[in-house]
Amino acid sequence: IRPALLTGIGLAWARALGELGATITFAGNFPGVTQTMPIAVYIAAESDLDTAVALSVVLLAVSFGLLLALRIGRGRLVG
Repeated sequence: IRPALLTGIGLAWARALGELGATITFAGNFPGVTQTMPIAVYIAAESDLDTAVALSVVLLAVSFGLLLALRIGRGRLVG
């Protein structure tokens, strides 16, 4: 299972970097207007690592919460 997990992590990382680049290129980075959470993490990582980590944890929690809600909604929480 380890190779599959490493492949998934690599693909997710590549996809995230691709989306970040596209967002910065086409939407720009105007705080309060077009700044997305991944861009905010990227900008914060350059100056304030604690803020970047906090934003990353928020993104992780939201993602986990949504996935959990989808599983509960489908009735697949157990098994």
